[in-house]
This record gives sequence, C-alpha cells and structure tokens, in this order.
Amino acid sequence: MTITHYLCAASLILAATGAAAREGDTDSRFSGDGLQTVAFDITTAKSDFGRRVVVDPRTGRYILVGHLDNGAVGMAAFKPDGTPDTSFGASGKIARGAPFQAVTDVTLDVVGRIVVIGYGRKPGGTSLDFDPVVCRYDLGGFPDAGISPSGCRSIPVDALANGSDTLSAVTTDGAGQIYVAGQVQISTNDYDFLVMKLASPDAAPLSTFAGTGRRYIEFDLDLSQPGGDVDGAEAILLVGSSLYIAGYAADEAGNDFAIAKISALNGAEDTSFCSSTLICPGSQRTQGRRTIGYNLGGDNQDRARALAATPEGNILIAGEVERSVSGAVSNNYLIARIAPNGSPASGFGSGSSIYNSIFSDLLLTDIAVQSDGRILIAGTSSSQPLATDPVRLQWVVQLSASGQPDNQFATAFGGGSSSVALITFPNAGSGQPTNHESGRITLDHGRILLAGARLWAQNLAGGVRDYDYALVRLKGDSLFSDGLEY
Repeated sequence: MTITHYLCAASLILAATGAAAREGDTDSRFSGDGLQTVAFDITTAKSDFGRRVVVDPRTGRYILVGHLDNGAVGMAAFKPDGTPDTSFGASGKIARGAPFQAVTDVTLDVVGRIVVIGYGRKPGGTSLDFDPVVCRYDLGGFPDAGISPSGCRSIPVDALANGSDTLSAVTTDGAGQIYVAGQVQISTNDYDFLVMKLASPDAAPLSTFAGTGRRYIEFDLDLSQPGGDVDGAEAILLVGSSLYIAGYAADEAGNDFAIAKISALNGAEDTSFCSSTLICPGSQRTQGRRTIGYNLGGDNQDRARALAATPEGNILIAGEVERSVSGAVSNNYLIARIAPNGSPASGFGSGSSIYNSIFSDLLLTDIAVQSDGRILIAGTSSSQPLATDPVRLQWVVQLSASGQPDNQFATAFGGGSSSVALITFPNAGSGQPTNHESGRITLDHGRILLAGARLWAQNLAGGVRDYDYALVRLKGDSLFSDGLEY
C-alpha cells in the first residue's frame, strides 16, 4: 500500500472508529482532533520548525519552541485543551531575536527556565563558520538577562580557526547547570564529539569541567583517514554524576553507533565503561568509549540519535541503521540496550537490540520511557525517498519494556490495532504534498506530545515552501488528578 492509499485509509478509519480510539490515537480533547499548528511567517521564507514542547508547571499550558526562518526563537503557548493561550505574548506567540542558524534542542530546567540550543554563523565569519548558541527564557517568554539582554550567548570553540562547531542536544542538572553535546571541527577533515558544561547564572563555560568547560571526544576509527575522520554527537543523557553522549563514528565501512561516558563533574572519561572488548564485544574503542556496528547492508550509514534511561538503570540508544534485503535498501529504527558498564543488556528484542522499518526512508528523532517502562520512539518516514515530494509522515511507535512492539497501541490504517501511530496534518489543498518534520517527545501525565512542522504549501512566489509549527497530542493511559483533564 502506498502512502497515498494510507492517507485515504486514515481519513476513513478516523471517521469510522472515533468511538473506539486507542491509547496512541490522536487525542480529541486537544483541539478537537489532537492536532495544532501555528504560523509565524516573519519573513517571506516562511520556514518555521517546532523542536520541543515544554509544559508550564504552574498552569499546565504547553509552550512549543523552535526556530524561525530569520534566525529567531519562536514560542507558541496552548492551553491543555489545545486553544491558543492569548495571555502569552501577542495572541499566544512570541518571536525573540537570536543568532541561530538552526535550533536543535530545547529543555526546561529545574527552576522552570526554557533552555534553547543550536548554532549560528559567527559575525563576519565564513559561510560554515558556526559557533554554539545557548538562549534561555522564563515561562512568560522573556529573555534571561543574566545571560545577556537577548537571553542568548554564542560560545566560540574554534579548535580550528573558522571551524564549524555545532550543538545537537541539551540537558540540565538539579543546580540549573547546562550540559550540551554536538560536534567540533578539529581540522579540515576531522570532526569529534563536543561536550560543554555551562554555569547556571550566565551559561558561561565552567573551567572545572575539562579545564575550559569544553571536552572533545575522538573515535577516529577510519584508518583510511589518518588525519582524523567525521564523528558527531547527537544525544546527551545525565544519570547521577555521569554523562552519556551518543552519536556516530565513521569507519571504512560507513558509520557505527558511538557512545561515550564521562564524569558530569569534571569531564573525565569513565574508564570503567566498556573497560575491555570482553565487556563490550565488537567495540572498536574501550576505556570510556564504545561503538556498536550492525552492518545490515547498504552503505552502513548507522547513526544514534537519542538516549534514555530505563527504570532499572540500563541505557537505551536509539537511531537509524541501513538494511538491505534482496537488494532493496531501507532505513530502520534501531534501539540497543546496554548496562551502565557498557555491556549489552540481554532480554531486549531478540538479544540486546531491536530494529524495524516503517517505510523505506526513516529518520528517528527521539526516544522516551514511560513510568511503567514502556518505550516510545518518534520520527518521520517516507516510502518515496527519491521523489521530489517524498510524502513524509510523522510516526510514534510504542514498545514494551523488553523491546517488543505493543500492537495494541494505536488504531491501524485499515482497522485493527498497531504499534505505530501515523500522523498527518492538513495542508493548503489537494495539490499540495504531505511533508512533515518531526521533533522531540514530551510526556505530560501520560499524554504524548510530539513537536514538529508541517508543509502548508509549496511553490509560492520565489519558490517558497511554507512550513508551520505542528503539535500533536496522543492519548495516554494515565488517570488525571491535576484539574487539567483535557
């Protein structure tokens, strides 16, 4: 069945089975259909991309945060029933000037400040001279003047003069200190993991962490590139006093999952993590670093995107792997489970990992673990990756704590049940393609929130493609006692 047929079937199923909706179906208590969009359209480029929802602990409202086409940070607030919260900014939305080329992640810290990270072009620099950028706002959307009048700080790294240094992921601790991960350019062809620890008052690098507040972690597996190769961090996870950082490392065969464990206090490598290949079979690095190679076919462009901790203390690493079956190559989501010492944690999927495809072209964007241990992953997929308009759908998959698909999670297209919730938003008309970007997952009392963007219209004047923020809420299984039973 093609995506077009899936879309037609979806309309019929949603119309016919609303009364029998399952846990992972869109939540009609939110905006009538579980879907909300908002357009900023500050410039003619009209490219607005939502990255994550934070939940205001005072009111329960949702604040959808992302990136606007002019480099600004855009924030839009919704009440728990999905209506815009017009007490927030102008008609429920705020745009704040910021030096971003891209916003890549958002979190809410322990005292209720919105932390936004990404990267921006250095003033006067070359087109690829990027510096990490961190901005912080209060829950009213106002800049944190402790950082700067705009609430933003650019943090030069410059291991290579005019290098391209970027951020991908953020977390914070109980003291409000900020930890970020991304990629640092070391030389023309050498890129490594970048990890920074920033002070709570002003987001300045902390010298107690690796001496400069910055830590570079190299894997350098590709022996055909003796001057270094391309490694990059995509995810960061704080567990106690340890930081796990995951991404990808290049070798001669493609890319492998790569993960490092360091001290959150001083940035030192935790050499008890993956201490030997006996603990971490197949790893090309040990003593604080490990790799996981799957080699399922294709070009082996495997990349970890997200991290999560399980209730029993194991670590989940989620991303994409290429897989070839009878010559047909597809991207699959893959989740691996490891113990805190880096060893495979058995009893997950068919061993210590699980993979599957939704459509042939898949991008995973986040993973979350619910209070009962069940696992959620999210992303976008298309069955037409090489098409001009690939018809990308958002998806959320639910797995059991042991990695088995929860086939009672959502209503399947065509009826029955499925482990996959496929999500589409309306666009400007039948002549317009369906093309969605997926962001991060947020859990709110069991309710599943997924940020992202939808293509509203393309081929506007000047070839503009008009993307808007998109927010979906899926039904959860919690009983609410917070007075916000929407």
